[in-house]
Order: sequence, then structure tokens, then C-alpha cells
Amino acid sequence: MSYKEEMLQSITAMYKFTSANPGVHKNILRKQLILKGKVDSKNKFNDAFNALISSKRLIVDKENVYINPQLVNLGVIQKAGNEAYIVTPNDNKHYQINKNSANGYKNGDLVDVVIEKIDGKKEAIILGRSKKTEKEKETPVENSFSGNKNLVLGRVVKLSHDNLVFIPNKKSFETRQIPILNPKEDFSSFQDKICVMNVVNPEAPLLGGYITQVKGDAGNPIHEYDAIAESYGAIMSWSTPLLDKEIERIPTSVDTSSLSLIKESEASFLQRGSVVDLRHLPFATVDPATCKDMDDAIYSYFDENGDIVCYTAVANVTKYVDLNSNIGQKYVEGGFTIYAPNKAYSILPSKLSTGICSLNPNEDRLAFVVKSIIDKTTGKAKESKIYDAVIKSRQKYSYEQAQTIVDELETDDSKRELKYKCATGQPLTENEQVLMNFYAGQLIKAGFERRKMIRFVSNKEREIVFDDDLQTVLDILPVPHLQYHEIIEAFMITANEATAKYAKDNNLDNIFRVHDEPNPQKAERATEFFDILGVDFDGDLSAEGTRSLIELIRNTSNEEIINNFLIKMQSRAVYSDHLYSDKKKKADKLDEPSMDWVGEQISHYALQSPHYSHTTSPIRRVPDYVTQYNILAHMHGTKPISAKTIEKIIDTSNNRQIDVDQAEKDFEDINSVMYCEKHIGEKMSGRVTKIRYTSTEEGYEDNIVVIVKNEDKGINVEIPLSQILGRPDFDCELSTQRCAVYDRKGNIILSLCKPIDFIIDQADRKAMRVVGKTNKELIMSAEARANYARQRYTPSYLRKVTDDHIKHKQNRAKRWEENKNHKKSSKYYDDEEDMFH
Repeated sequence: MSYKEEMLQSITAMYKFTSANPGVHKNILRKQLILKGKVDSKNKFNDAFNALISSKRLIVDKENVYINPQLVNLGVIQKAGNEAYIVTPNDNKHYQINKNSANGYKNGDLVDVVIEKIDGKKEAIILGRSKKTEKEKETPVENSFSGNKNLVLGRVVKLSHDNLVFIPNKKSFETRQIPILNPKEDFSSFQDKICVMNVVNPEAPLLGGYITQVKGDAGNPIHEYDAIAESYGAIMSWSTPLLDKEIERIPTSVDTSSLSLIKESEASFLQRGSVVDLRHLPFATVDPATCKDMDDAIYSYFDENGDIVCYTAVANVTKYVDLNSNIGQKYVEGGFTIYAPNKAYSILPSKLSTGICSLNPNEDRLAFVVKSIIDKTTGKAKESKIYDAVIKSRQKYSYEQAQTIVDELETDDSKRELKYKCATGQPLTENEQVLMNFYAGQLIKAGFERRKMIRFVSNKEREIVFDDDLQTVLDILPVPHLQYHEIIEAFMITANEATAKYAKDNNLDNIFRVHDEPNPQKAERATEFFDILGVDFDGDLSAEGTRSLIELIRNTSNEEIINNFLIKMQSRAVYSDHLYSDKKKKADKLDEPSMDWVGEQISHYALQSPHYSHTTSPIRRVPDYVTQYNILAHMHGTKPISAKTIEKIIDTSNNRQIDVDQAEKDFEDINSVMYCEKHIGEKMSGRVTKIRYTSTEEGYEDNIVVIVKNEDKGINVEIPLSQILGRPDFDCELSTQRCAVYDRKGNIILSLCKPIDFIIDQADRKAMRVVGKTNKELIMSAEARANYARQRYTPSYLRKVTDDHIKHKQNRAKRWEENKNHKKSSKYYDDEEDMFH
């Protein structure tokens, strides 16, 4: 075999392996090819590898190797007798192939090929069967880890001079340090890097795993965010030859001359083939100040009966995205836009999301419009209509700007003045329209209250403040919750219910948003939780029971934590092709008392709604596209998206939703660590949100560690239990539901919601861990502050609970007196009594 033939064999092997394993680490590529006998030695590998890198046929990104996608062509196998060759459909050219490489393929099979010049002639190297069609459909790369439980994102850190371990991002791994099974000589490539590990057995992580990809430098915010987003299926790039062609064809403006425009009055029946012209209505968008993709706009007025007419216009993505196109396939696979602190990983190219599909001010835009008449007495939608329309938004407001306008304009007479102007046909000023929309939202919210919608009090939104280089988190600031946030929410919920009702009434294939009542098994944990807190709870997690609990703890010091606990008690809302999460239970549920305010069965428990669909943000959620598309298909008499396709989209969306939620948690964790690194020694206040047992490899001497959260910054710190107790925790154990810690006598010595003042002691962005420390003085100061707040703000209906708690403490003090001479160390128990009583 000549050297040239050896080089060709090596190159071919590299093409095939990197095509089948995109992002493979360079060292793993080398070892696998040598192991499989495709390359004879490390030196020969380096010769071929360097040649491909210098010619840009292979691309290396942070030591991960990819085949240049521009090299890969679609080919068709053609066989004639003993001869075989490749035809490329794009240019209808014929290329020779090695006869043996055609084995296993039949005439007409589609394959991916690379065209190379060999001995002066162009030949095709077959990479494998193609997932494309002859129309060159690009299949999105499946980045999400949800489909492979063995793939885990984390970071590799050094424990000693020759001992590296892999620390997974997910806190659900009880084993926090997973052994690395790669050869020792490769370890230097992994140290202090964000990596992907293929765990041998996720149920037994101590068996270890193999590092398969390096994603960047551990602790580098940009690398961290990109790695997290990519691992959970975010679309990282929209640049490929086929996508570029489709993106280039996307228009930048709406050509209204090509539309069959009609007036709203002409759209009383099915508006088949026509578009309603609503450009005369003063729609406006209200979004975060930095938002670039305005996906909805609102407008409202008082009608002659005193009811309020609300319009919600939503960007009509269905006009520009074909689900069978390359963009459409990638859109469906992405499922949801992922928002990192520094950027958005959009599921649409920016030419769509911030261009033609964004309801930018003073530009004609195609929109899906829901018009609802809200009853002035009940706040309920009396009737709704849906239009395929063109609008022109007048103004873009931030939430802060809209709220400021309301605060400045609202008076005792302002609503009456707006009613008069609407009744006499006088146009409202732009600011008056903002106030008008505020009154519309308030009426809708009153209707929500009448039907007993559950409104949790929880605001997790925070702004991350970076340095100029995006390398350090300078501050984490809570985003204030404004009244106008709820106004926009009210419009959106109303529109979503209207579209779900339309789909239900017309028996359309649709994606509904379904939320079950809490699983009764969760009541056991809730009972322990509230019993330990001294809150009266009778096991009722019904809508009414949950609302009562929320009201009971409103404006108390534990409000945020208890609300978060109640949220965790809820079932997960899911996407479904029917109104109920389990078809088999549908008939049985009709006999249950879970009925809404008009006697219909509840489909969405938290909203107490009989029908609900996501419709208002197709720019960032795929299910919204389906609802819009099939309603418009019904209106125009065109072909809808099939039930089979909808079923696939539902499965993808439900899985992607879990991924996106986990990505947000990972973002929060890395933000906390980066902030705390710069604030070592700083005193903070928090409350106990979780108590868990430690694992041996974590390095704690304690058996139990306490998670304390500072609500302002959203920072979680781990504090060894012994520091809180002032003594070793050898005789302590967790309660059944892990809501409290018991001593050996069965006394509760720590519970969830306990106020703790602490000092940030350690913060390691490579290990993704923040450790705090505390002492008797800090704990007493937190307890004193909490007691003062309780005395000042405790409502009258909580006084009995407080009195009962005092009696409970007195009884414990009496028991302490009786056992005072017990042989256990009195020092430990004196400290305990001082701290907690």
C-alpha cells in the first residue's frame, strides 16, 4: 500500500467518523480510528488531520471536530452491471466511486458524499445514508440531551495532582463527582473545561463515563451559556447553504397590493381568501425594554353598552414558515426560544423573528387577530371573533413606560372621560389608549377572580449586570413586578381561551394547553410542610383550598417560599391534542365537582378554564403556530396540519419544555456562583428552601447540608447543618418528606423557611458550588428580625396559629427542663435552645 493510499484511507475515515459523530473530541477521533484499524499510527493520523484542517475540510471548535458542512453533498447511487457511480441532483453530475464502497446500497439510494480530486479526477466519498430528500431537506441536528439520558453536561475539575473528576450541572445526580474513564494522557485536554460525558449508567454514576465533547472554558459566562443552551437543544446557528437560500427569499415588508383586503364589517362569516384590513386601529406593543421580537399588540375601547372590546394581534408566522421547509423543520425541532442572560437562542432566523414577523411600529404586518367583547359586569368574554388581518402598530412601549403613563393619567374621573370619548367617537391620544388598555385588563382580571383562578405570588425574573467583557457578574437585580405585566397577561389569556374555544367548537385538530389538578399523593408532603410551619392546612389542594392558602400567607415573611412550594405541588402543564391530559379519564371526570363558572369541565386547573391553547407567541413557541395555522385553514378552506403531524409536534414540545426549564435553572446556578465569587465574606439573609443528605465524595464532614436562598439575588448557598446547630449533626435525620430535621428525641430542630443570616464563604465557578457559613449570632439576628416582622404584620386570622405555636414551644421547654440532666453534652443543647426558642 502506497503512502498516498494510506493518506486517502485516513481522510475517508475522518470524513465518515466526523459526519456520524459531529463535535467529537480530537483525541477520541484519533483513538477510535487507530483502534478500528483505519489509521496505522498517531503520526499518520496527524499528517492527514493537519492536511484537512489547513484546507478547511475539517473544522475544530474548542478541540471538537466537525466536517465542513459545505463539503457535504446529496448523492444518488446509480448501478449499471458491475459499475457504480454517484449522481448529484443539484447539478446532475456523475462521479466515480470505489466499487466496494457501493456495497450495501441499492440503485437510487440517497447518500451524503464529499467530492475529492483523486489522481487528477473528481471522485465521490460516501459518508453514509442521507436523511435528506432529493429536494435537499436539511434535518436539524438533535442537540438536546433529553433523547439520550447517558449524555450529561458538566465540568471537569482537578481534585489532586493526578485526579480529575466530572461534576454534572444537574443537581439531581446524587453523585456529584463522576469518575472519568478516558485514558490519562487525555486528561489535560479536559481540565477546567465544560464537557459532555457519556455516562456508562445514569442509575449508577460511580461507574463513570467518557468525555465525548469539550464545549469551552468552565466559568467563562459566554461559553457556559452557549454550552447549556446547546445541550438543551437550542439552535446555535442559522447558517448553512440551504438555510441561507431560504432565508434570502424571506421578504422584508408586506406587499398589501397582493392581498384581497376587506373591511372588518365584511368578515362576519368565513373570510375565505381575504385579509381584514385593521391598519386604522391604534394597536401598540408592550414588551421588556430590550425586546426586539414584538410578537403581540393590543387595542381596546368602550362600546355603546359600556362593555369593553379587546383586540389582541399576534405575529402571523404561518404566512412565512412552511413546516416542510428546512427552516420549518429546524423551527419544530427547536420548539421554544431559550433565553440566556446575555442573548436569546431563537427558533426562527432573525430576519423573521425581529423582521417581517415582528409587529414593529409604523410597518404593515400580517397578524392573527382575536377580538373579544368583555362583559362590563362579569369580566367574562361574551363573544369572540378571529381575523386573518393586516395591522400597523402605532407605538412600542416598555412595561415601565406603560406603567408610568397609567400612574400619571389615572384619576377618579379618567375612566368616565374615556367612556365619553369612545361614545362620542373622539379619538384617544396615544397615552389615553395605554390607560384604556389598562382598564380593559382590569375588567378581565376581575373576571378571572370571579371564576377563582389561582394566582401564585412568585416573581423569579432578575436582571444580570455584567462587566464590559461579559466575564463577570457584577450584580443580580430583581425585576419589579408591575401592574401592566398583568394587563398584558389578561389580554393574552383571553385570546388563548378564544382560540381554544374556536378549535373545540369547530372540532379542529389542535394543540391544547392542559393542566391537571395536583396529584393527591403530593398532599402528604404538603401536610408535613404546613404542619411544621404551624399553618392550618386540612389537606385540601383544590383550587379553592390553594387560593385560601395563598391568601393566608399573603404579606407574611414566608410568602415567597410558600408560594414556590405550592407551585411545586402543582401538576406540570402539558400540550395535548385533546382538552384533557388522559382521554380515558375524560368520561369519569364528568361526575367530579371540578366545574368552572359556566358548568363546563375544567381543562386548565390553575386558570380554572374549560379550554386553553397557546396562540400568542409563535415567534418563540411552536404549538402557537399549529393553533393559528389550523384555525386559518378552517377559515379559508385550505388544508390543515394533520393530526399525525400534530401528535409528533406535541411530543417534541413537551420534551423541549422540560429541557428549557432545566436550562433556566442551570443559567441561574452559574449566575449565582459568578456573583458570589466577587462577594466572598459578604453577609446576606435567606431562608431554608431545601435540606438534603450529603454524599461521601462531596467533602463535607456533615451528614446533612442545608440549602439557603437569598430571594433578592436568587442565590442558593449550601451550609453544613452543624454550623446552624452549633454542634455536630451525628444524631440528626431528615423527616419523611425532607421538610425538617429531627434530633434523636424526635424534636424538630430545623425546618424549611427558617430564616438564616450567613456569610458567603466559598464560590467555585468550576465546581458550580457556593458554600456559606453561619454562627449563633447570625442565626439569632435573623430570628429576631423575623419575630419583629411577624409581630408587626401577622394578620388577625393567624393569631390563633401563633398562639398554638407558643404553647407548643412552652411544652418543648418543659420537656427540656425534665431532660436537662441527660448525659449528652449540655453545651450543644444550650446552644440549640438559645437559637431556636
